Amino acid sequence: MSERGAFALQPGDEVSESSSRGLRRGSTHMEFWLSDIQVANMGVKLGGGAVYFTLMAGLEPGRDARFSFAAGVGGHMTLSQRLWVDLDVTGGAVQPVRNPLEGDGGNVLGQARLMLGFQLMPRLAVFAGPTYNAWFSWGESDFDSITRLSVRETHPEPDQRLQHWPGIQVGLHI
Repeated sequence: MSERGAFALQPGDEVSESSSRGLRRGSTHMEFWLSDIQVANMGVKLGGGAVYFTLMAGLEPGRDARFSFAAGVGGHMTLSQRLWVDLDVTGGAVQPVRNPLEGDGGNVLGQARLMLGFQLMPRLAVFAGPTYNAWFSWGESDFDSITRLSVRETHPEPDQRLQHWPGIQVGLHI
């Protein structure tokens, strides 16, 4: 690798196979899924090789309408020509659609996601898998819970709440 680094290559620069990771050999994939937390989710995975960075957003309509945003890192492993596994961890927040970022409270949603994918076509796969979720809120919370599933709940302090639960997701990988 030159002094400028692998991301500042000039035309004609020689780069060894082992140092050409990142943006040069990277890929971008979109995902759309539903989960126990929100019915409409989308994400983008950016990366090269076995490691990726993900940005996600979701929306839950209805009485407790809310949206979420998150970022995370993960790993990808190809099991066969049509079968793959992704594992990632993400962190973000959940906000009400009405008056977001207002009020006397806050929250953080952390997720560990395991996805088993089946490649239907070269640019289309389906995936499903379990998640493990931890939602920490403090102050005046906008929601009693953010999942349709049962949760375990603790109160580290009187105005704090920690909920955690196993979840599920199903979606499309493009």
